[in-house]
Amino acid sequence: MMKRVVKQGICLSAAFTILFTGGWSGTAHGASGDMDAISLIREMVGKEYAADGEAPAKSFDASGLVHYIYQTLDYEMPRYMNAQYRMDKPFIRNISSIEPGDILFFGSTGYSSFTGIYMGNNQFVMASQGKDEVVTRSLTHYKDQFIGARRVLSQSDRLRVNLILDARKYLGTPYVFGAKYGQTETFDCSSFVKTVFAENGIELPRVSRNQALEGTYVSRKDLQVGDLVFFTTKETSPKIGHVGLYVGDGMMIHTYGDGGVKYSTIESGWWNEHYVTARRLVEE
Repeated sequence: MMKRVVKQGICLSAAFTILFTGGWSGTAHGASGDMDAISLIREMVGKEYAADGEAPAKSFDASGLVHYIYQTLDYEMPRYMNAQYRMDKPFIRNISSIEPGDILFFGSTGYSSFTGIYMGNNQFVMASQGKDEVVTRSLTHYKDQFIGARRVLSQSDRLRVNLILDARKYLGTPYVFGAKYGQTETFDCSSFVKTVFAENGIELPRVSRNQALEGTYVSRKDLQVGDLVFFTTKETSPKIGHVGLYVGDGMMIHTYGDGGVKYSTIESGWWNEHYVTARRLVEE
């Protein structure tokens, strides 16, 4: 996932990636600052709870978990809950207006007793004293205790979040070369990314070699979540013939062959050897 140098302390260089799985669909990747907030917090599920805990090696309390996630991602984040509740970020009063990445607060008016990070799909993650570990919870059961949320992510970061979440909902959709654009029963690589970007208001050409002319060039070492990554294939080499959506930690989500839409590494194997270029369509 994405990590940028941050000036003046407030800028998240990531979108939100793996949701409700606790990992990369069978691959083992450790949590790192290259990961986005949702991916990173999913890696924390199951870690132990401890008062004043603020690191995975030593466990977490509720505000320590929030502090760790956003500090890891280069955000300035107060350590303790009351300061997190009062920080100078947009305050969301209506629970129907929250978005993935928002920091949720629960308690009574003006006083927060516990906090978590919203994951979308009516779920959030928190460090639970009662369960003695980091857990995923349904927001439905906590609506009466909700007292507000703080929105940390910028507009561009929220767009990256939605790109990855929208891509992820198609995991397992079958691959068919030349799949018709406009339906979601099957995809080929370029119709898949075209669909995901269109769902977020960004129009792309239909085929990968033309998609590779969109946006701005980005070097491989500077890849961020939401960038498009391009490759040659046996059939098209040396020309571009494949595209995927970078999700961070050296991974992309794409569709090709058996299994349809899936995660694959671009740091080893075929895709590493046939990498060509990347383009960025979501700018700050």
